[in-house]
Amino acid sequence: MAKDAARDNLAPGMLLAAPTLHDPNFEHSVVLLGRSGSDGALGWVINGRELMSVRELLASSEVLPQGHQIPETASFASPVRLGGPVAPAAGWLIYRRGPESLPGEMGVGPEIGVTGELAAFAALVRGEGPAVFKLLLGCAGWAPGQLEGEISGGSWLPTSVRANLVLDASVVSAWDEAYHETVGADPAAFTSQRGKA
Repeated sequence: MAKDAARDNLAPGMLLAAPTLHDPNFEHSVVLLGRSGSDGALGWVINGRELMSVRELLASSEVLPQGHQIPETASFASPVRLGGPVAPAAGWLIYRRGPESLPGEMGVGPEIGVTGELAAFAALVRGEGPAVFKLLLGCAGWAPGQLEGEISGGSWLPTSVRANLVLDASVVSAWDEAYHETVGADPAAFTSQRGKA
């Protein structure tokens, strides 16, 4: 029973890849964990590899009606990032929740919303919903008990959701900032190179 309670308490949360984790899908990653339970876990790498701009992706997709203009905002000019190795063609929006929910919205902590609904993408293009968002392709998934095993093995450091890290931090420094905020030290403090010149 205590084991199930610990599993359920992982989400909503964030996972910081251990400095020693050398899996190419997750090295130096910060994962927003949306679901965790007896059926497994679901999350999104927020600092994944850059793929193309949001504008380029939407222009090449079937989300936009013929002749519709993509808004000229920073979020539409920002890069789409790889959100994980599972279902790499599936799109996910991550944004600060507002008074009106987007279609299919999943609350991940008090401030962040996530949705993969096509109607939500269409709403953003129409200028409805949050002005600031991130678009990810793919997600991260774990089978029942898998994530807990990886955490016990030292692959991940679980921490609470911090909206500023998810939405505002520079992607380049997100992992370092997350570690510093979580443990009060830089990731280098946990490597075998510590103390070397």
